[in-house]
Amino acid sequence: MLLIGIDEAGYGPVLGPLCHGACVLRAADATHEGLWKILAPVVARAPAPEGALPVDDSKKLYAGPRKLERLAEPVEAFLVQANGGAGRLVNPADLEELARDPWGRPAPDEDEVEKASAADGPAARLEARLREAGVAVLEYGARALSARSFNALIGTHGNKAEVNWLRAGGELRRAAARAEPGEPIHAVIDRLGGRKFYAASLGALFDGAFVRTLEEQKGRSAYALEWEGRRLEVEFLEQADGASFPVALASMAAKLARERLMRRFNDWFLAHDPNLKPTAGYYTDAQRFLAQTRDLRARLGVKDADLVRCR
Repeated sequence: MLLIGIDEAGYGPVLGPLCHGACVLRAADATHEGLWKILAPVVARAPAPEGALPVDDSKKLYAGPRKLERLAEPVEAFLVQANGGAGRLVNPADLEELARDPWGRPAPDEDEVEKASAADGPAARLEARLREAGVAVLEYGARALSARSFNALIGTHGNKAEVNWLRAGGELRRAAARAEPGEPIHAVIDRLGGRKFYAASLGALFDGAFVRTLEEQKGRSAYALEWEGRRLEVEFLEQADGASFPVALASMAAKLARERLMRRFNDWFLAHDPNLKPTAGYYTDAQRFLAQTRDLRARLGVKDADLVRCR
């Protein structure tokens, strides 16, 4: 069975990238929630005991001292298992697009790959446990959409929710195509805002598929599809990162990608004005940051359309 999890980070801010994480696992006898038990004691929900890799809602990991390192360790351990061992967190094509803006370019001493070594303790233990459990990490990582690209897509699609679905749905279709003919697929996506109905969007995404609605209730919308010899069940859940192991991993990848890219963003502006206070990009603080950098941005020729999301 193919188990797919998708989540986003950065939907609310007006500065910085919108990131989507995706995790694709293959396991013969497993469920989204059951993977925590199957992969124990190497992985655990937060707060994880000593020696275990925490896999949970990224907000639970990204808190307190060393929050970025605590989030990075399990993400990097799973990256070693995926993508042919390439270890890249962010899609290379997205990195190229981000680099069109000077604040999206890596610093000369920045290690973009930032992956754990396969010989590293946590990564090695995880690899052994996955092998014992018969679980394969087919794909893992994040997509990142710059403000420049986000604004262009808003111009084409008209609203923020459609842009969010364009990215999440694209990851879903691409991941589902990894399944063998006849292999069942169970995908869980963190619910997209307050949206409750997805049948029409799934029908358009999987052209020619028959979409059957299983449930459309508060907190959960579920659908069954037949598509090109593949059987899919797709769920949209509130707080999916606490119910689905692959979604938790996707949440962690998206959050880590956004935080690293925001660090790059802030470092570029602080290089021009060391007295600036960094921003996380959310509305209120973004207004403070934009006010403080108004003269600097004018001097550097930074266009609002390239920096600030229009929605």
